[in-house]
This record gives sequence, structure tokens and C-alpha cells, in this order.
Amino acid sequence: SNIKTSVSFMSKIPGNIDILIVDDKTIPYSQYTQNFSKFLKQIKSNYYIASDIDTYSTVNKTLSSYGIIVIPPLLTDTQISQKICSLAVENFTTGKNTICFFGSGPGVGTSMISQSVAQVFSDITGKSTVFLTLNGSYGIDYFDIDLNNCGLAEIKERLINNILSPEELKNSCIKSDFLYVLAGEGNIAKLRYYHPDHIEKLVELSSKTFEVTIINGGSNITGMSIGALNSAKIKYLITTQSDNHFRNFKKLVNQIFINLGISEKDFSLIVNKYIDSSELETEISLAKNYGMPLASVIPLLDYTTSLEAEKKKKTLIGYDRAYDNSIRQLAVSLCRELGIEAAKKGKGKGSFFKRIMGKIQ
Repeated sequence: SNIKTSVSFMSKIPGNIDILIVDDKTIPYSQYTQNFSKFLKQIKSNYYIASDIDTYSTVNKTLSSYGIIVIPPLLTDTQISQKICSLAVENFTTGKNTICFFGSGPGVGTSMISQSVAQVFSDITGKSTVFLTLNGSYGIDYFDIDLNNCGLAEIKERLINNILSPEELKNSCIKSDFLYVLAGEGNIAKLRYYHPDHIEKLVELSSKTFEVTIINGGSNITGMSIGALNSAKIKYLITTQSDNHFRNFKKLVNQIFINLGISEKDFSLIVNKYIDSSELETEISLAKNYGMPLASVIPLLDYTTSLEAEKKKKTLIGYDRAYDNSIRQLAVSLCRELGIEAAKKGKGKGSFFKRIMGKIQ
């Protein structure tokens, strides 16, 4: 591609330009609008990069009315490139086979569901699947495994310095059948050192090393979760019927996501701990309120069952038939979206799903 750069508007814009990208740090807004006549009709794709939240809030509505797309602040270089390409380049996709689960608030079950899906998905597909824990903890509460000097903390320096190899990433994971598990950062004080671009590098390397990447993005906004959401092709929001979780998510959308170029429409909704009651919102009304398609409904399980699974460091797979069916349906739906063939029920390629189904038959 032929790329031209300039620190000011030329007297005449060349006629062969398809995309014009302007950064407000180089071209102030007033100068930009004064030069509309030079480019607005000639160039079909125009983008204006806002450097701060105040500028974005001020100019977005006006420029959008002219068909100019304003890029929100706080995006990394990779994000900006991907966003523009996704809008301007036909059939452009990002994230490859990368899925991120994010929670609308603490306690919605993000870790349990994301780990359960990763286990079942890897088993019914036979695809090498890596589970990245990016929720600000080790994130292996439901895996009875020994870290043995594995995990994100062990490869952080090489990741940050961009010298981490695919083999080193694999060796930092715990392997079980087709599933690879990368434990997260367990030191709370060190979470602030992980920036979104570090996580984007990790996810990019994961997508080249494994066939599918599944991420537990947690429910808090950190450099880890932002990098995870930015990198994911498919995003799931996990919530409950709680009004507090709805209000918390709306606050994230209005105060943070809008500045990161993330929309409610980017997610599919998973309603967890569902109770069928006339006093509570239905799954249909929740999907409408959240403004996203409904992906799955998972019923509320007996608290004793949850405690038993937690004590044994296991997911709820194998403890409740309704839960198992919900997770499997979600995994199969994910297969369809990724264009990956899933084994027929009861004929998983691995041994995990056969083992857990045997417990409840």
C-alpha cells in the first residue's frame, strides 16, 4: 500500500487517497474543520484520532454527522490499526480464534464458566486450546494442579521485552489432554505493571501457538482485562438477574468502554445463576436491557454443590446435569461461530467429558 504522511494540510489533497487519518495532536480540530473542502467529498473514508476524553466528547457528535469516524482516546497503536482496518477493509477480522469472558461484576461466575467452557470445548473438538487467566489472580481455583514455576509471572519479563517464544509460552502452561492452562499473576501489587499492549502481545502469540485461545477477563477494569477485550474476536458478558450487576456494567460502558471503542453490541450475553421467578427479570428482558444477543442461560445451583466443587478444586461440570448441558450447548455454539467441528454428544475426542458425564448418569 502507498502511504503518505504530512504534519499539515497540503494545498491540494492527492486524488488517489482512499483513507485519510488525522491525529488531533498534529492537526488541531479547528484547522481540521477549516479544511473540509479539501478532502471531505474526495476521500470516502475519514478518521480523526482524539487524544483525550474531553476532545472526544466535544467533537464526536459533530464529526460523525459528516460521516467522519472519531477514534476514541486510550487505544493502543494496535487497537487503532485494527479498528480502522475492520471498518475500511473488506472481510478484515481480528483475534483469530480468540474468546474472552468478562463479568458484569464480582461474583457473577466468570472464572467458573470460562474454565468450564474451556474444558468442554477442548474435549469435544480435540483442538489445542489455551486458557489464559487474566482476571488479576492465579485463576486456577477450579483446577487441581501444581504450578511448578509455571504461569504468567514466570514469563512476564520476556513478554514485556517482546522476546517470548511459542515454545516458552507452551512450557509455561499446565497441560491436560488438549487443554493448556496459563495461570495468572497472583501478586496484586504487580498487576499495575501489565499494560494492555503487553496482553495484546500475549494473546497474539497464543493465537499463533494454539488453535483456540479462551480468556478469563475477570470483572474489573485493568490493563489485563482491557488488553484481553481488545484482542478477542468473540466476547461474552456474564451477568445475573441482579440490578447491581446491570448498573455496574452500564457504568463501565459510559465511563470506560466508550473511551476504548468497546460497545455493548460487541458482546453476547450469558445469564448465570438464573432463577425462574415472576419477581425477577427474564432472560429475554435482560438481553434487551443489556442490548446484546442472548448466548446462554445457566440455572442457579445448590450452594452446597458449589462449595463441594470449590473444596475439591473442580468446576461444576459433573455435579449437575442442567449445568453440564448449558456449558456443552455454549461450547457447541462457540464451535459453530468459529467454524470448528464438534464431536457428537457422548463421542468427545478427549477423555474429559466422558469422565465427568459418567458421574451423573
